[in-house]
Amino acid sequence: MSWAKLKLEEELFIAADGGDEEKVTELLRQGVDVNCTDLGLYTPLHCAASGGHVGVAKLLLKAGAQVDSRDRFGETPKDIAASTDVSPWQNKDRILERRKKILELFAAVKAGRPFTYKLKVGPEGGDLKTPFCTISIPRGAVTMETEIICQVINPNDVTLPLKDGEMLVSDIIELGPHGTTFRKPVTVQMQYNSKALDGATEAVVWVTKDRSQWKELETSRKGEDSVAVSVDHFSIFAVISQPKQDKFTVPTEGFKLTSSTQPAVQISFPEQAVTTPTQVTVQVQEVPQRAVKDIKAKDESFGNLVGTSPIVNVTTESKSDVRIHKPVTVRVPNPKRRMDIQDERPTKLRVMSCEEGTEDWRDETENTNPQESAEFVEFKVIHFARWIVLVVTDITGDTELGPVPLKLCRWLQLRVVQFIMLQSGDDANQFVVECAKAEEAKRKRQALLQEGYKGLVPTDSVNLFEGQVVEVSLLGNVSIPAFGVGNSTKQQITFHSQKSNRLHMQVMALEAKGQHGLDGKGSAAFFAMPRVKVQKEEVEKQEGGLEALVQKGRVEVKDSPGKQSAKPELLCQLPIHVPFQTREIPRGAEGGKSLEDVEKYFYFTKEEVSTDWVDLAFHLGLNWAIIQNIAGRNRDDKSRCMDMLQEWKKKKGDAATIEVLMEALSEAGLQSVVDGLKKQVANYG
Repeated sequence: MSWAKLKLEEELFIAADGGDEEKVTELLRQGVDVNCTDLGLYTPLHCAASGGHVGVAKLLLKAGAQVDSRDRFGETPKDIAASTDVSPWQNKDRILERRKKILELFAAVKAGRPFTYKLKVGPEGGDLKTPFCTISIPRGAVTMETEIICQVINPNDVTLPLKDGEMLVSDIIELGPHGTTFRKPVTVQMQYNSKALDGATEAVVWVTKDRSQWKELETSRKGEDSVAVSVDHFSIFAVISQPKQDKFTVPTEGFKLTSSTQPAVQISFPEQAVTTPTQVTVQVQEVPQRAVKDIKAKDESFGNLVGTSPIVNVTTESKSDVRIHKPVTVRVPNPKRRMDIQDERPTKLRVMSCEEGTEDWRDETENTNPQESAEFVEFKVIHFARWIVLVVTDITGDTELGPVPLKLCRWLQLRVVQFIMLQSGDDANQFVVECAKAEEAKRKRQALLQEGYKGLVPTDSVNLFEGQVVEVSLLGNVSIPAFGVGNSTKQQITFHSQKSNRLHMQVMALEAKGQHGLDGKGSAAFFAMPRVKVQKEEVEKQEGGLEALVQKGRVEVKDSPGKQSAKPELLCQLPIHVPFQTREIPRGAEGGKSLEDVEKYFYFTKEEVSTDWVDLAFHLGLNWAIIQNIAGRNRDDKSRCMDMLQEWKKKKGDAATIEVLMEALSEAGLQSVVDGLKKQVANYG
């Protein structure tokens, strides 16, 4: 290890021990290993836990710090946070209170609960800094004190309609309160994984209000690993990597566009090709020779393919239909020279096009008059589209070439993954499911095993698209508990190659008819769902809006005429086994208040708690998988709160007392509800 690296790690230990959040953030952005250890196997998270530095602990956890890493004495950061040992010169009460909050953080990480950051700002402005973004409120942007909220949301809870060449490279950030508007532009600076980009791609910020309809924002500033935008209201934001866009305004006098990433690609508009100045965007997506070899090796029907040009996407952002009045010349590198093709068989060029928003590639060779030189291929077009030039063997007969570029596009977007499913060592009904890139699956499984999970090796490798939804379906006499409304056998996880794709779920054994007390045995089947594209007009036409549309299932990309609708594809399966647990609840036990007595206060509690029900659920000991199930099966917060209280009652049995409820309310910062409950108890006598 280099001296410079050791020095940076030492600085991280010092910053974590001293609670210096700004320095910790800076060092993590420089790439210092968050799980580095000293000679005693102490980690920076051990330091933060010892000192009760909640902010530093959040930063380290967000960067991937391991809660269960052990020092040479066998102690974990969790053990230290639970300890009451404090140095004599330190403020014991304050540190123990902060350690308690760190323990809550650790529990949230284990349960998959997102972090929430808050900052109160007034007319003087201020900055909310988090590991994943910085929100800068200028002076005068608000007229009264406003609490700014920043939270990472689960990619499973949004629809990202990614196109070929696009991928998510940041956390998805929700800023609130929703509806907050500003008198001056507010800067949102998003952190992203710059290592996922290369010279042919760029990072852009997308924004949405309804979690499905996204639009790109104009970038105000770009850094090495951050991109900033200016906004006048809060929404949901994400950073997307896409093929670099070259934007030009084409005048009526004509114009020649040259790609910045592939200078051999040129688009030449002659005079009067457009009748008004028109903004045109060009994107170039390289197709490696490896892609040609792979699809030929896997499907002999592509045996006549020899080589390809890059894919060139020519679009316009004009709101009205823009017509090309004179043929435009598109120039691409000659595939024979580009791929160093040595094939001695007779070959020919085919020009293929695909309209925006479809997957239908058409042979346009006869309409485009391709001309070949040693370096380039030029052809004429009269509409905006995606274009590719294929070199194929000069075969006889009518050969359908449309599947060739479609297969190439899918090859570019596919990733090789494996599924991990492990069972908690503390709770046999608690499972974690992760969809990991094949090269990372072994390491991720090992990390989960160290956290106390157990189970089988990952599945065989399968292919998924960026942003593809996978349905986890339970088969056999097992299900996901949904108390009060029956049971469910399905959950969803969304794959993004640059993010952690993890799902926590509670699984129960179903009681077979006439066979009481059998363990639950079955399997978890993983289905790749059709790629999604939710159109705005479909949302508007759907009675009940977007929520009703989501309940019916995500909208599929429309297939070509004559093709069958895409259906879920079974990828793989893993066995699952859970113990049988009775759902009968003892009531009126001696030695404490009966459950009926506790239940009398649920209506008052849910009316008063409402939107804070998640915090209360966490302090009542419900894990994040159960909380997610409750959120998904109820339409409003009051219903969710009542469902959560009933769930707590069923799980805790005799231990579900009014005293425990009051203590949890107090820990959740809901003292006013506690005071109200005390009056309710007094009224009941």
